[in-house]
Amino acid sequence: MGEDVEAGLTAALASLRGGDRAAASAHLAPLLGRDPDACLRETGPLVALAEELSAATKWRTAHLAYSLLVEAGHRDQEWIAGRVAERAALQDDFIARFHDTAALERLGAFLAQATGHPVASLATARMRPGLIGMALFRHDIAFADGAAPLSVVEKVMRSDKRDMRRVRAEALLFDNIDAERLMAPRHFGVLVDGPFTSTFQAFFDGAPLPLDRWMATHDELLYRYWAQVPPASLEKGPSLVPVFLDRLRDLVAKVVPPAVEPHLRHYSLDDVALILARRHDHLAELLQRMPLFVFHDDMHCGNILVGAEGGMTIIDWDNWALAPIGTGWRFYATDDALPEPDPARIGWARTLPPEATGYNMMRMAALWGWHKALRDSKPELAARWLEKLVRHA
Repeated sequence: MGEDVEAGLTAALASLRGGDRAAASAHLAPLLGRDPDACLRETGPLVALAEELSAATKWRTAHLAYSLLVEAGHRDQEWIAGRVAERAALQDDFIARFHDTAALERLGAFLAQATGHPVASLATARMRPGLIGMALFRHDIAFADGAAPLSVVEKVMRSDKRDMRRVRAEALLFDNIDAERLMAPRHFGVLVDGPFTSTFQAFFDGAPLPLDRWMATHDELLYRYWAQVPPASLEKGPSLVPVFLDRLRDLVAKVVPPAVEPHLRHYSLDDVALILARRHDHLAELLQRMPLFVFHDDMHCGNILVGAEGGMTIIDWDNWALAPIGTGWRFYATDDALPEPDPARIGWARTLPPEATGYNMMRMAALWGWHKALRDSKPELAARWLEKLVRHA
């Protein structure tokens, strides 16, 4: 994947920006192996090419592919185009540090301190990168003192304000709560190196959770996390309570994305604002009284790894928050009514206040569903959760 790909994408983008969509498609067709008419109409082929380029640390070329998609009218690709542009600016520096420098030279002293054992050798392999982290590396460590070998995963992010906030939050979490309690890999710390920041976790040899096991597994995980009292030392960590309060205030003021309104079935926006204005103070007080838990804010099948013998671990804890119990409940459900969570399944493990009823937990679930659907640009799902929120208000 060399200069011909970059030249073809560059020519296609220039043609598209010049108003010649047919010429742009003609440039793309040999690169994508597709009929020219489909090259810009469908996102899949260009996204696949962009991800392949990203995996090869060709971020500048990958950015051309995402820019083509945005220029062609696929606005849902704007956020990843922006992320890849940030990576592209660091491409040469990244290659110099993470490919041209031996891993032992770069990490030997850090890993020795993090593990408590002198490092004799590192066998390093690049893993498929995610959309958020810049890269993932697996390091198989051999120790000079005869300690058992260890495999760790290094997740590389930027040292900018946004990513550092996530890194610091993850460090705060694992400095104050045992990884085992969260079913998470052991955390080995953070290394800041110029424009890059790496976090290190124990490697778990597992495959993503099968999709047909998602609902049952996710419910069980929520009950497990709901049952745990977070330590007081996490009080200054990120919290969803202020976020939910802001969402309520916006709804009372009828600040709602226009794409949501056509999907409302049972209430108008005037109804929503009126009902939530009447119930605002009660809901705000309830939010402050509901018990909190440590919420994994990016739970999906890819972050739930299952080992060959059935063991499970939950990865990617750089996006967590303290959240009211009920948050996370059955987000993708589109039914008007949902079964309420069962407080008895939590109460055996932690003492719940009177406010922690199944009905109140559904209120928290609805606040979360509304927030997440907006954040994920899912207007139809947002409308369903908004009507659940109004119904439970």
